[in-house]
Amino acid sequence: MTENQRIKIIRKFLGMTQVDFGASIGLTQAGYSDIERGKNNVSGKIKIMLKQVHNVNLTWLESGEGEMMDSTIPNEEWSPERFADDQKQIENLKVEIERLNAENKLYRELLDSKLKIIATLEERFGKG
Repeated sequence: MTENQRIKIIRKFLGMTQVDFGASIGLTQAGYSDIERGKNNVSGKIKIMLKQVHNVNLTWLESGEGEMMDSTIPNEEWSPERFADDQKQIENLKVEIERLNAENKLYRELLDSKLKIIATLEERFGKG
């Protein structure tokens, strides 16, 4: 898998359009689209923006090794504003976890349904 393919995975993981994701890292939709399609490479500047803006693990982006997102959180000085920002981030993460759990449940139900169909068809095939 290439960096270009991984950057698309990051965008989809974040639930962003090409327009919004491109803008977040300083690109137009067309410029970003060229990266996803492999027409242009992921430049060093883009990698820095991905790290700063979206906390992307650059090792994963470059090699596929490790986690997609950097899980380290910088140790910053405490302030009421920082506390409020952290609380907001916690709430956003909880909402995202709930959404992903619901989505995961739907996928498991779909998988179970497909497995039942396969079992029924195989049973029919075995009797025929």
